[in-house]
Amino acid sequence: MSIELEKEGKTVSEATISACEELGVARDDIEVEVLQKGSKGVLGIGSKNAIVKVKVKAKEKAKEKGSSEKGQKAKEALETLLSHLVSTQNVNIVESDRRIKLEIKETEDKGLLIGKGGEMIRALEYIVGKISSRNCSDGREKRISIDVDGYKNRRESGVSRKVVDAIKRVKKTNEPYTLERLSSYERRIAYITIKNESGIKYDTVIDGNHKKIIISPS
Repeated sequence: MSIELEKEGKTVSEATISACEELGVARDDIEVEVLQKGSKGVLGIGSKNAIVKVKVKAKEKAKEKGSSEKGQKAKEALETLLSHLVSTQNVNIVESDRRIKLEIKETEDKGLLIGKGGEMIRALEYIVGKISSRNCSDGREKRISIDVDGYKNRRESGVSRKVVDAIKRVKKTNEPYTLERLSSYERRIAYITIKNESGIKYDTVIDGNHKKIIISPS
């Protein structure tokens, strides 16, 4: 039976983030139905909170024996790389039609494998993706995703909260606000959060070798 939860917040994004935190899942793992959009009212009178109904998607079933050729090669490649980096580790594989997710658990070297802002995770994803795609026909189109003890879920919730806080600041001051530098993965989370809000707009600008998101009043 799927898990459902109704949550209330000042905005749809705030209610959705609150539901994710309570359920302990990432945004990509839920389906959101907006029951009521939040409104400010007039001079604070008649304001309404947003209400969302969240449904946890059916979990992908791990199928190591029945996984694709790319899935098996990816798991083996990651385990080989980890054997040179950490003393203990365990890799679980969960495969769907579009994604091969490799979860690293039971390791005491989480900081090393995560890296600053998840840099090591992204590096491992790139290397494992290249290795597993070579001379592979089955599952070649699937994206490799690597996580370390749920780091990505926690990071996603943290980025969403920062974006919501920035949006509140923009609406209060009526002035643009530039988000701190985000990775491409984090920018995707930011875009999803921003698009759930009204009364604002955003631009992505290039700053040297990096991209930044500027949130402004619409």
